[in-house]
Amino acid sequence: MFKTQLSSNLIPEKVIIAVVPVITFFSWAALPAIVAALLFVLMLVLVPYSIYTIYMAPLNLSYDESFLFVTSRKTEKIIRLKDIIRIEPSAGYTSLRKRWQISYAENSAEQELFFYPNDTADVSRFKKVARAKNPMIFVAD
Repeated sequence: MFKTQLSSNLIPEKVIIAVVPVITFFSWAALPAIVAALLFVLMLVLVPYSIYTIYMAPLNLSYDESFLFVTSRKTEKIIRLKDIIRIEPSAGYTSLRKRWQISYAENSAEQELFFYPNDTADVSRFKKVARAKNPMIFVAD
């Protein structure tokens, strides 16, 4: 069966995370002391968060007409589309892209996963396919 890619590989974000600390390091001497100190503190907070958000947390998601395929660095999990309970944007994260949340039932428990889609059209197509398999699904716009 043909799989459709749902999640983004976040290449622009990865480039930004790699380039910003280098530029900051080389421009350090040209900045006023207070600005340099604030920038340093900001980097201590944002760089680890960004590394986690962009490199560690995202999953590779793809789907076909019956299943959602969740691939991490070491495993692939297959979720039936009819087990999906909710598809909605995830609030509270600052990013260049909107982060989405999928909730699904597994072994009588609700599980969640988060992803960054390539664009909103990909999410819209996925919502239609998931709703066709589970008409009771909650889908936020």
